[in-house]
Amino acid sequence: MSDQTLETLLDEKELSRLLRVSIGTLRFWRTIERGPRYRKVGQLVRYAPSDVHEWLSRRPAGGEAQPEVAR
Repeated sequence: MSDQTLETLLDEKELSRLLRVSIGTLRFWRTIERGPRYRKVGQLVRYAPSDVHEWLSRRPAGGEAQPEVAR
């Protein structure tokens, strides 16, 4: 076996808890190809934490302060 270690994969329940979204939302995202990358292990759906982090880093962010208007 190589020196690489396998990443522990997350199931739907674990990811829904981490993201605070429903399992239904995760399933909907998969059908419209919008959510994090997933893997099928037989009939099981699994998510690699590195894929979830990458997906989150590409999500739009907000909260920047608007520049003040000079009066």
